[in-house]
Amino acid sequence: MSAQPATPRAAPADRRTSTIQKRSSLLPRPASIVLDDTVLIAQHAQLTGSFPITAGPNTVLHPHSKISSALAPVVLGEGTIVYERAKVGVGSGAGDGRIESQEGGVGGGRGEGTVLGRYVVVETNAIVEAAEVGEGSVVEVGALVGRGCVVGKFCTITASTVLFPNTRIPDYTVVFAGSEHRIDKTMRDRDEARMLKIGMHRKQLEMFKKLVPNNAAKWRVG
Repeated sequence: MSAQPATPRAAPADRRTSTIQKRSSLLPRPASIVLDDTVLIAQHAQLTGSFPITAGPNTVLHPHSKISSALAPVVLGEGTIVYERAKVGVGSGAGDGRIESQEGGVGGGRGEGTVLGRYVVVETNAIVEAAEVGEGSVVEVGALVGRGCVVGKFCTITASTVLFPNTRIPDYTVVFAGSEHRIDKTMRDRDEARMLKIGMHRKQLEMFKKLVPNNAAKWRVG
């Protein structure tokens, strides 16, 4: 007796891919997304929420980074870099457990929303809900900047640091060891130090354009 041909079955990988696509389609799309033509958005980066998201020239969003406008608008300034698994936007730290969530809406320091200035860097696993992060500042790996915070220019929030809601950090400040502060006098007093930092940042942006496939077309409207 001849054997009946086996009915082909879909590979498990196909089912997983289908599930991922369905889940992604359920994520809320922002009311408006405004992207400069030079923005780089890697595959698997997420832009979600109900309020507008705006990204300026040469913004870079790495894979699995997340920009959330679920509770308020988000503005990413020129040359902003958001690394893998970093989150930006009010409410992004919900459930993190390191700070108590505020109740009663978006409120706090400097009005609603999150604005990152020119050449800001948000490193891997960091969470930024701040009202504002100033030009040239860095939020290092795993740090959390609570909602309503205002961080000045050329600041460094060191790895795993937590800034509680509505904290204000002056320009050129380094925050370390939890809540210790010092002024980076080199960055404050030397124009050439700031220019060198910005120059190195721009070189990074050019490198990313060469190495990271751009998926920004997916998020452009019209």
